[in-house]
Order: sequence, then structure tokens, then C-alpha cells
Amino acid sequence: MAARRPERFTESSPGLFPELVEQEPIAAPPTEDESAAKLFAEVALNRPVTREFSYGVPEELESDVVPGVRVAVPFGSRREIGVVVRVKEESGYKSGRVRDIHRVLDKEPVVDAGLLDLTRWMADEYACAWGQTLGAILPAPLKREREARKQKVISACADIPEEALQLLEEKWPKQHRLLRTLMEIGVRVEFMEILRKTKLSDSPAKKLAEKGLVKIEYIEPTIEELGGSGADRIRPEKLSMGQSWAVRVATEKLEARENETFVLQGVTGSGKTEVYLRVIEKALELGRGAIVLVPEIALTPQTVGWFKSRFDSVAVLHSRMTDTQRLRMWMRVKHGEARVVVGARSAIFAPVADLGVVVVDEEHEPSFKQGITPRYHARDVAVRRAKEAGAVCLLGSATPSLESWHRAMQHEFRFLKLPERIGGRELPPVELVDIKLEPRSRARKHGEIFSRRLEEALGETQKRGQQSILFLNRRGFTPVLWCVDCHATITCEHCSSSMSYHRRIDRLVCHLCCEERRVPAGCTVCTSPRLSSMGVGVERVEAALKDIMPEARVRRMDSDTMLRREDYEETLSAFGRGEIDVLVGTQMIAKGLDFPGVTLVGIISADTSLHLADFRAAERTFQLIEQVSGRAGRGEHQGRVVVQTSSPESPSIKLASTHDFDGYAAMELADRKLMVFPPFARVIRVVFEHEDKEQAETFGLRCANELKAAKIQDATILGPSLAPMALVRGRHRFNMMAKCVTDEAHVDVRTRLLELVGTGATGRNAVRATIDVDPVSLF
Repeated sequence: MAARRPERFTESSPGLFPELVEQEPIAAPPTEDESAAKLFAEVALNRPVTREFSYGVPEELESDVVPGVRVAVPFGSRREIGVVVRVKEESGYKSGRVRDIHRVLDKEPVVDAGLLDLTRWMADEYACAWGQTLGAILPAPLKREREARKQKVISACADIPEEALQLLEEKWPKQHRLLRTLMEIGVRVEFMEILRKTKLSDSPAKKLAEKGLVKIEYIEPTIEELGGSGADRIRPEKLSMGQSWAVRVATEKLEARENETFVLQGVTGSGKTEVYLRVIEKALELGRGAIVLVPEIALTPQTVGWFKSRFDSVAVLHSRMTDTQRLRMWMRVKHGEARVVVGARSAIFAPVADLGVVVVDEEHEPSFKQGITPRYHARDVAVRRAKEAGAVCLLGSATPSLESWHRAMQHEFRFLKLPERIGGRELPPVELVDIKLEPRSRARKHGEIFSRRLEEALGETQKRGQQSILFLNRRGFTPVLWCVDCHATITCEHCSSSMSYHRRIDRLVCHLCCEERRVPAGCTVCTSPRLSSMGVGVERVEAALKDIMPEARVRRMDSDTMLRREDYEETLSAFGRGEIDVLVGTQMIAKGLDFPGVTLVGIISADTSLHLADFRAAERTFQLIEQVSGRAGRGEHQGRVVVQTSSPESPSIKLASTHDFDGYAAMELADRKLMVFPPFARVIRVVFEHEDKEQAETFGLRCANELKAAKIQDATILGPSLAPMALVRGRHRFNMMAKCVTDEAHVDVRTRLLELVGTGATGRNAVRATIDVDPVSLF
């Protein structure tokens, strides 16, 4: 159901509390700019206001101004780029004071009617401005009046003296962090990409350039498609019974041009990808296009190779592309030169004509939810786009999200199940090891990391010449440094988070804001020199493994070692060639990998996500264990899995050890129903942030009181209360949550929230209020 656009909310009143949420100034149009046009265009601007703006269409531009084209328009004293969403004969302003469009930027619409409708639905559904959703679907160069022809890159200069690094570390730590990272990478990298990775502004880079320590250049961009050969993936002559049925049912709908959404639940290694490929083959035969979404982390050369081995015209869209590369690939799709698009979250907006198939692989993945405005979920947008296009939508996973599972159980979606692995291979048996019962002995090296059973299994696998994967979703060497005397932990000054020790750089690092510091000589509270580490990170696992198995070839994959996409590709290629015996990593290795030589998977700690203050914690734990376990035994040899845990009695861990998704889903759904959480209610989360804790809390309380006073039927308002991560980058954070049992309640709450806090319009002293519809995390 589409949300009602709040009539009280205008560009001059972003909320009910203007003293806390600064208003966006909009200059009155000067009289001399008044339009004499006979036609008017409604233009959506990428600004946080829930309305479109009327502009006059000069007579000489009347034939060019149609819905979907970009235009340059005056906005206050500035010139903005917007998208025409409607052409009309009246301006809608009683005063008649309307300014003219300056320039039309396109010869044909860049946004077709289908994507215009989709982005309007997104604006209503995710409580944001239409211009913001249109901004999300366009490549960055199309958001500017003039396309940037060159790519901005940065690199460290050669032969930087050690004393220069020491001086930077003492006086300018952010510059030191950036320079050290560039020196580790060793080659020039895309400018904005390295800033995103280090969570820095451009100021440290400019200062380093002034000092002659880095070089900032503008180069001609090249198309660097994510490659990978799929030659080793032979098209099977015969499908399994489950695959044949799934392909038949989906292609029947495709041939009839009827929309239907299927939940393709298949155990790991059951051949879901082959089902996708066959359905896409049929779509291409019928002259239709396809979009395949995969989690960014699973967008490997191997994955892409599977599609390129079958289809000649594949466009790949991923986050490491430069703006120019993305635009060129986008235009290939728009002009019909590529009929199959494979990519991460934003690929759902690719301008594929006559869309026939939309695939969302690993549809349960939280990375399909965007973390900035518009905060859309690509899975739900995919379902909507397929519906509007009369296309087939395939939601594939071994562990479907409970929302998709429930909708299939309610017959909104349709189940397609692949209960067995290809070739009749058995799922790997999972052995739970209760680490609380492990004997503590100084005779065993690193016994606090590796149980006896896991250490034995690693040795046996090594002797057989097979490969192992060790998983721990925690970066660094140790996550906590604490004082033995006063029990205080070393925390970040800007975040409510402990700082993790990273041995390779010999620094404490905050994983929220990337702030770094040297390890102090003593406790920061009581000055005691007795500091001790607590817990295990993946860097420590790697070091311990090399210590107990010096003959093994070990490689680590996490965001600290995979600084470039090439690092990721090279490591996976080496693992595929058998040049690595044990791959140690974080969630980077949890999915998207299909290596027949892997017969052992070890999960160092299954409890990492289990005890988080989030109603999805148990679901995430089950999914992670099942997904990581699925990497084992995909070849001719039987696989096995060893799961270390301090909570073996936890239902999510116990049921994951028997691969019993149906049993887990039934149990978890019963709990969700009792607690009125999704899928039995829709949640809207609002986060209030400010440097001043009292201001953030006051604004949150006033908004919550307004909502509660409205007495919205079938809606429960909770909070505000301190967020689990109560301080991030120096801003205090409060959570407010609305549980909506009906669609009507959800629409009403969204509408009132827009009236209260707007779509994120902020100023220097404003309380930042962020509306997150259907959040995947409450942190």
C-alpha cells in the first residue's frame, strides 16, 4: 500500500520542532526569473524534502522535456540537477512565480516509466524523497551537469623516510593512517574508495600531498570488468529431479509473461545456480532480459564466470568500479548491448528492457539492505520490480529469511525446494564442541583457540592433502584489552566500543570509526601496568595455526589483508589451484565459494553473533553456521564441520548442527509471533543522534510522545532508549521503534514520522533523525 504524502510537510517546514531540526533554506524566486511558459514540469531533486518542484518549460525545450529526462534548474542561488517526473499545463502555484528550466541534459529519458514508478513506490515505502530514490538509481556522472572524464587516484610516494612516518603518527594520526594504508597497498588506488575504507575526509590526503608524501592524479579510466573463467563449469546434460521441477515451473510463468515470486530453498551444493542459469537461458530465448543480485562479498570471479560461460552479453556492476566505468556499463545495458546484469545491491536498478527474470541469490543476506538514504532492501525492491515488469522473481537461499519463508508459507510466494546435493553427495556432518568442557593444559599450545577435536581434524586433513577453512567473524588479534586490577577496558574516545588490538600494525583500532592509538603502558583508569588481552580475533587464529602447523600453507582473508579487489581475487585463485592448505577468514569466506578440495570447515566460535541485543541474533547465528558449513564436501570427498561453542544447548546452534532449517524456522517463528516481531509486524526504527546527549534524548522523547498521543491503531511505540552502540563518532544515539501489525498502521506511522522529522534534513547544530523502515539491525 502506498504511503500518503503528508500535506503539512513542505520545503519550508521540515518538522514539528524547527528549533532542533534546522530548516533547509529555499530562496524565493526572483521576479525577473518569473516564467512565461505554457507548459510546466514537476522536477524531483536529490534533496531531503518530500515534494517535487514546478518549473516552467521554455518554448524551445517543449519537445525535449518529457518524464525521465534530466534537467538543470535554478534552486535558490544554486543550479541543481533533477529528473522530470511529470509534465503539466498548470504550475500549481497560485502566485504564478515559477522559474524556468535552464537546460535539458538528455536526448532521451534516462529513467523509463517503470523505474519512475518503482522509485516513487520506494520513496513512499522507505519514508524519503522521490529525488533521493532517483539519485540512488543513477550512476554518479549522471547526477552532474558535466561528466567527469578522468578518474581521481592517489598513491604513496617512493622512499618515504621513517622519521616522516613517526612525525605523522605523533602529530597527525589520521594522515599517518592514510599514508600507512597506501604504502601497504603499494599501487595507486581510486581516491574516494580509499577514503571510504579508512573513514576519512579528503583533508588528510590534501595535507599529505602538500607535504610531498602522496601523489594525487587524474587518469583516463579503463573498463576493468570483474573477470573470471567459467570454463570449468560444464553445462550438465541432466538435472536433478528438484532442479528440473524448479526450472519447469519458473519457465512456465516466464513463457506466459506472468509474475510470480518463488522461494528457491536448496541446501548448500544443491545446484541453485544451475536453476538460475536455465531460467535466464529461457528468458533470453524469449527476447527478455535478466538481473542477478548477489551479495557484494560473494561477487567473486568464480561467480561471475559461471554466468559469462553461458551468456555472451553479461554486464557486471560492483562497488569497486569507478564512476566512469559504472556509467559505461550502465549505458551498455540501457542500449541493449548486455541483456544479463550480474551485480550487488544497486544492480536491481539496471535499465534492462523487457525484464523477464530477477534473481536474488542468498536472499537472506543483510547486506542487501542499504545503510544510507534511501534505506531500501534490494530483495523487496526486486520483488516489486518483477511484479511491475510481469517477470519471474527467484529468491534463492539454503537458509531463507524468515520474512520470505513466512510469505511462502502464507502462499504469497511459492516454494521450490532442492533438498539434496548434486550427485547425491551427503551434507557434511557437524560436530559441536563445548569449549567450556575443554581441559586447560599448558602442555597444549593455543588450546584456548583450538579444541583437541579441531586440532586433530586439521592435522588429518593436512595429511590427506585436502583443504580446510577456518571461520571467525572477528577482525584483529584480540578484541579486548583490559586491566587486571580495576577490570576497566580500553575503549574508543569517540565510540562506546572497546578497541581491538591489531598485531601487524601494533595498534589498537576502533572498528566503528577506524580511530587508532598505540597500546598504552598502563590502564587508562587506574594506571596499573597489568593489562591483559581477552578473546580471539582472526589475526590471532592465523598466527596460532602457523605455530602448531608450521608446514601448512596458511592465508588470511579479512578487510585488513584484502586491501584491493585484486588481493581477494588472487587469494581465491591460489586457493582454487590448491596452493593454500588452510584459508582463515571472516565473513568474506562464509559464502559464494565452491572449492571441491575443501573437506574440513572449522568455526572457531559460533557465539559471536548469538548474544547480540538484536531480535535477529539467533537467526543470523543459524544462517552463518549453515552457510559456512556448506563450504565443505562439495567435491568427491566427504566433508565435515567442527563447531566450537560455549552454548551448545542453544536451539539455533543445535538445529544448525543437524541442518534442520524447517525445525528452526518453526521454533523461531513461534517466538517472533509471541513477541510481535517480523514477519508478524513491520518495524520502523528511528535513530536520534547529536553531540549533546540531552538534545538527542529530548528530541526523541518529543517525537515519541507525539506518536503515542496519536493513538495509532495496531501500532506500538517503544522508546526512545539508548542504542546498543550509544556513542558512535562522538554522537550520542537513541533508538525509537514502532511495531506495526497492519499495513494501515505502517502507512500512518510512516506519514506521521515524515511530518515530525522529515527525510533527514540536518544542519550544523541539528539533531539528526534517521528513519529506517524494516531495519536488519538494531545497533
